[in-house]
Amino acid sequence: MIKTTRAGALEEEVAMATRFADNGDGTIVDTKTALTWQREPAPERMTWPEAQRHIQQLNENRFAGCADWRLPQNEELASLFLPEENSRRLYLDPVFGPYRCFWSATTRGHHTACYVDFFYKGIYRFPDNYVNHWVRAVRGRMASEEKRAA
Repeated sequence: MIKTTRAGALEEEVAMATRFADNGDGTIVDTKTALTWQREPAPERMTWPEAQRHIQQLNENRFAGCADWRLPQNEELASLFLPEENSRRLYLDPVFGPYRCFWSATTRGHHTACYVDFFYKGIYRFPDNYVNHWVRAVRGRMASEEKRAA
Protein backbone atom coordinates (compact mmCIF):
# COMPACT_ATOMS: atom_id res chain seq x y z
CA MET A 1 0.00 0.00 0.00
CA ILE A 2 1.24 3.49 -0.82
CA LYS A 3 1.51 6.01 2.00
CA THR A 4 -0.39 9.24 1.45
CA THR A 5 1.12 11.36 4.21
CA ARG A 6 3.73 14.05 3.57
CA ALA A 7 6.33 11.73 5.12
CA GLY A 8 5.43 9.11 2.51
CA ALA A 9 5.70 11.50 -0.46
CA LEU A 10 8.97 9.97 -1.68
CA GLU A 11 7.51 6.47 -1.49
CA GLU A 12 4.48 7.66 -3.48
CA GLU A 13 6.73 9.28 -6.10
CA VAL A 14 8.71 6.05 -6.57
CA ALA A 15 5.53 3.96 -6.81
CA MET A 16 4.01 6.29 -9.42
CA ALA A 17 7.23 6.28 -11.46
CA THR A 18 6.96 2.51 -11.80
CA ARG A 19 3.19 2.49 -12.35
CA PHE A 20 3.22 4.15 -15.79
CA ALA A 21 5.25 2.85 -18.73
CA ASP A 22 5.80 4.89 -21.86
CA ASN A 23 5.25 2.66 -24.90
CA GLY A 24 7.17 5.05 -27.16
CA ASP A 25 4.24 5.35 -29.59
CA GLY A 26 2.33 8.21 -27.97
CA THR A 27 0.74 5.97 -25.35
CA ILE A 28 1.23 5.20 -21.66
CA VAL A 29 0.26 1.90 -20.06
CA ASP A 30 -0.99 1.95 -16.48
CA THR A 31 0.40 -1.20 -14.90
CA LYS A 32 -2.05 -0.90 -12.00
CA THR A 33 -5.25 -0.87 -14.09
CA ALA A 34 -4.00 -2.40 -17.38
CA LEU A 35 -5.42 0.57 -19.31
CA THR A 36 -3.52 2.20 -22.17
CA TRP A 37 -3.81 5.99 -22.27
CA GLN A 38 -3.07 8.52 -24.96
CA ARG A 39 0.05 10.29 -23.64
CA GLU A 40 -0.89 13.75 -24.86
CA PRO A 41 -4.48 14.97 -25.00
CA ALA A 42 -6.13 16.30 -28.14
CA PRO A 43 -4.26 19.41 -29.41
CA GLU A 44 -6.94 21.73 -28.03
CA ARG A 45 -9.90 21.66 -25.67
CA MET A 46 -13.22 20.79 -27.26
CA THR A 47 -16.91 20.23 -26.59
CA TRP A 48 -18.24 16.78 -25.71
CA PRO A 49 -19.68 16.18 -29.22
CA GLU A 50 -16.34 17.26 -30.72
CA ALA A 51 -14.61 14.84 -28.34
CA GLN A 52 -16.69 12.00 -29.77
CA ARG A 53 -15.58 12.97 -33.29
CA HIS A 54 -11.97 13.23 -32.16
CA ILE A 55 -12.07 9.65 -30.82
CA GLN A 56 -13.61 8.49 -34.10
CA GLN A 57 -10.70 10.14 -35.98
CA LEU A 58 -8.14 8.44 -33.74
CA ASN A 59 -9.72 5.10 -34.61
CA GLU A 60 -9.98 5.85 -38.33
CA ASN A 61 -6.29 6.85 -38.33
CA ARG A 62 -5.38 3.81 -36.18
CA PHE A 63 -3.57 5.91 -33.58
CA ALA A 64 -0.66 3.87 -32.15
CA GLY A 65 -1.74 1.02 -34.45
CA CYS A 66 -5.12 0.54 -32.74
CA ALA A 67 -8.73 1.21 -33.67
CA ASP A 68 -10.46 0.68 -30.31
CA TRP A 69 -9.87 4.06 -28.63
CA ARG A 70 -12.70 5.58 -26.59
CA LEU A 71 -13.48 8.26 -24.06
CA PRO A 72 -12.77 6.94 -20.56
CA GLN A 73 -15.48 6.33 -17.98
CA ASN A 74 -15.47 8.37 -14.75
CA GLU A 75 -14.03 5.44 -12.79
CA GLU A 76 -11.14 5.08 -15.25
CA LEU A 77 -10.19 8.76 -15.07
CA ALA A 78 -10.58 8.74 -11.28
CA SER A 79 -8.12 5.83 -11.10
CA LEU A 80 -5.46 8.40 -12.11
CA PHE A 81 -6.08 10.64 -9.06
CA LEU A 82 -3.02 11.09 -6.88
CA PRO A 83 -3.55 11.15 -3.11
CA GLU A 84 -1.71 14.51 -2.98
CA GLU A 85 -1.14 17.38 -5.38
CA ASN A 86 1.89 17.29 -7.65
CA SER A 87 4.18 20.29 -8.17
CA ARG A 88 1.67 21.72 -10.68
CA ARG A 89 -1.08 21.61 -8.03
CA LEU A 90 -2.84 18.78 -9.87
CA TYR A 91 -3.85 15.39 -8.53
CA LEU A 92 -2.40 13.78 -11.66
CA ASP A 93 0.92 12.12 -12.37
CA PRO A 94 3.24 14.55 -14.21
CA VAL A 95 3.66 12.01 -17.03
CA PHE A 96 0.23 13.20 -18.23
CA GLY A 97 1.20 16.88 -18.41
CA PRO A 98 -0.33 20.05 -16.95
CA TYR A 99 -3.91 19.49 -18.13
CA ARG A 100 -6.77 19.93 -15.70
CA CYS A 101 -10.28 18.90 -16.89
CA PHE A 102 -11.08 15.91 -19.11
CA TRP A 103 -14.30 14.74 -20.69
CA SER A 104 -15.63 11.37 -19.63
CA ALA A 105 -17.81 8.97 -21.61
CA THR A 106 -20.14 8.85 -18.60
CA THR A 107 -23.37 10.77 -19.11
CA ARG A 108 -26.29 11.58 -16.82
CA GLY A 109 -29.43 12.12 -18.81
CA HIS A 110 -29.99 14.08 -21.98
CA HIS A 111 -27.31 16.74 -22.66
CA THR A 112 -25.55 16.15 -19.35
CA ALA A 113 -21.93 15.10 -19.76
CA CYS A 114 -19.44 14.35 -17.00
CA TYR A 115 -15.89 15.54 -16.69
CA VAL A 116 -13.06 14.90 -14.24
CA ASP A 117 -11.14 17.82 -12.74
CA PHE A 118 -7.60 17.03 -11.62
CA PHE A 119 -7.24 20.42 -9.86
CA TYR A 120 -10.16 19.88 -7.47
CA LYS A 121 -9.90 16.07 -7.57
CA GLY A 122 -13.54 15.65 -8.45
CA ILE A 123 -16.06 14.35 -10.95
CA TYR A 124 -18.64 16.84 -12.15
CA ARG A 125 -21.74 16.90 -14.31
CA PHE A 126 -22.41 19.71 -16.69
CA PRO A 127 -26.04 20.30 -17.70
CA ASP A 128 -25.07 21.40 -21.18
CA ASN A 129 -22.19 19.60 -22.87
CA TYR A 130 -21.08 22.60 -24.91
CA VAL A 131 -18.12 23.74 -22.82
CA ASN A 132 -14.51 22.99 -23.74
CA HIS A 133 -12.43 20.41 -21.87
CA TRP A 134 -9.45 18.27 -22.76
CA VAL A 135 -9.81 14.85 -24.35
CA ARG A 136 -7.54 11.92 -23.53
CA ALA A 137 -8.37 8.61 -25.18
CA VAL A 138 -8.07 5.23 -23.48
CA ARG A 139 -8.24 1.63 -24.60
CA GLY A 140 -8.58 -1.69 -22.84
CA ARG A 141 -10.59 -2.71 -19.82
CA MET A 142 -9.78 -1.77 -16.27
CA ALA A 143 -8.39 -4.74 -14.34
CA SER A 144 -10.52 -5.72 -11.36
CA GLU A 145 -9.19 -5.38 -7.81
CA GLU A 146 -8.85 -9.18 -7.56
CA LYS A 147 -6.74 -9.37 -10.71
CA ARG A 148 -4.60 -6.41 -9.66
CA ALA A 149 -3.92 -8.01 -6.25
CA ALA A 150 -2.89 -11.33 -7.82
